Amino acid sequence: MPLVHIYLQEGRPQSELQEIGDAIHRALMETWDIPQDDRFHLFHEKSGHHFDMNRKMWGVERSDALIVLHITTSPRSKEMKLNFYKALPKILKEKLGIRPEDVFISINSNSKEDWSFGNGEAHLLK
Repeated sequence: MPLVHIYLQEGRPQSELQEIGDAIHRALMETWDIPQDDRFHLFHEKSGHHFDMNRKMWGVERSDALIVLHITTSPRSKEMKLNFYKALPKILKEKLGIRPEDVFISINSNSKEDWSFGNGEAHLLK
């Protein structure tokens, strides 16, 4: 159950946000084998001055079209993460023309006891 926070500059149409979410979900299903109904995305639209991201680091030149993903998930293998890093920018470029340089991903893993999906229960411990 990945929880995906998507940060981007405000002003994109709702239809594009939906397509970005669809691309993320597709990449997760293909690389992490998550189920179709395991979709939990939070969009955070920010004004440009709320992005203080180095434009040129690690050999990557970012633009104002930058999308930052912070994903919290139960543990995933190194291979799964690397496959996701490759798959998502490819899908976003194909579907929306978003440059791979503008896809920034951070993954944070946690344990089964760190999740409650409602009703005061730790569902993954059952």
